[in-house]
Amino acid sequence: MAMPLIEINDSALHRPPASEEIQLIHDAIILPLTLVVVERNRRELDRKARALRSIFAKAAAIVMLQIKADLTTNTKVLIRKGITVCLDNSSSGNVSYRYNCRGFEAAAAFSHEYIRNEINRRISAYNADIFIKDASARSIINRI
Repeated sequence: MAMPLIEINDSALHRPPASEEIQLIHDAIILPLTLVVVERNRRELDRKARALRSIFAKAAAIVMLQIKADLTTNTKVLIRKGITVCLDNSSSGNVSYRYNCRGFEAAAAFSHEYIRNEINRRISAYNADIFIKDASARSIINRI
């Protein structure tokens, strides 16, 4: 079925993404990478025998639950707004992603160092949230 001409000529379709949409795109790139790092660290914790291993493993499980929830929410919003993000190219120093936002296509490149720092920042923020003395945080801990 053909697209109505009104949609083809709609100037909003080819407008660059707003700052909120840029943040969604950024999260769509960083959150899956953060989840991979936390999962890898959790597996490493499970292999090592340490006295506090179970505490660290539970903290990693809590962080993974929150990342997955944030990733699900982010993906739903991206779909609703008609935004797609995919890996474009990876070189020795940079990783490039392409995105399409309502017909506006562009690329975003990040250095490996930036991605590593962003992942560490995100993990630190999730860890800090674990220790908030909030009823919702306690309910997450009790589920695990």
